[in-house]
Amino acid sequence: MRIILASKSPRRKELLEKQGFEVVVDVSNVDEDSVLRDNVTELVMTLAKLKADVVAKRHKNSVVIAADTLVYFKGKEIGQQKSDAAAKKTLKRLMGNTHEVYTGIYIVNTKTNHSLHDYDISKVTLKNVSNNVLQDYIKSGQYKGKAGAYNIADPEFESFIEKVEGSYTNILGLPVEKVLGMIDSLK
Repeated sequence: MRIILASKSPRRKELLEKQGFEVVVDVSNVDEDSVLRDNVTELVMTLAKLKADVVAKRHKNSVVIAADTLVYFKGKEIGQQKSDAAAKKTLKRLMGNTHEVYTGIYIVNTKTNHSLHDYDISKVTLKNVSNNVLQDYIKSGQYKGKAGAYNIADPEFESFIEKVEGSYTNILGLPVEKVLGMIDSLK
């Protein structure tokens, strides 16, 4: 089955391809900063729907998948970091604590015009690591383009992880188990 992925995330594309799907990327270019919601679940769900709606209009007879992932800690969203200093500060705040990773999912079958939406929450607890380990990770640049200033799958980040609760693939940006069930329901 061919999937239209409304995301530029290489991790999401790879996760779907590992499930045997042919994936075509079509980025929505939705202005995410213009969408404000008080509730983080509502925010990721709204952003996923907006992305899916934009891309679905461009693809007939397709299954369009959109997702939005946010890292949330102590009542605040932690998005992508714009500098080494910001990433270091963010990771220092997360170390020794547990934070949540929310992903909103919106899937549209444009042939039948049916859609499904859902969300997933995972928890990640980070260890306190030495300043040298933290600095090496920042220098590697692996934090760039990733919510929360990390990609849990980076081998360089392995020493930071104390515990993961919930879907590991959700932390990568797409809860595959949930998405597969949603796709099956839309066939």
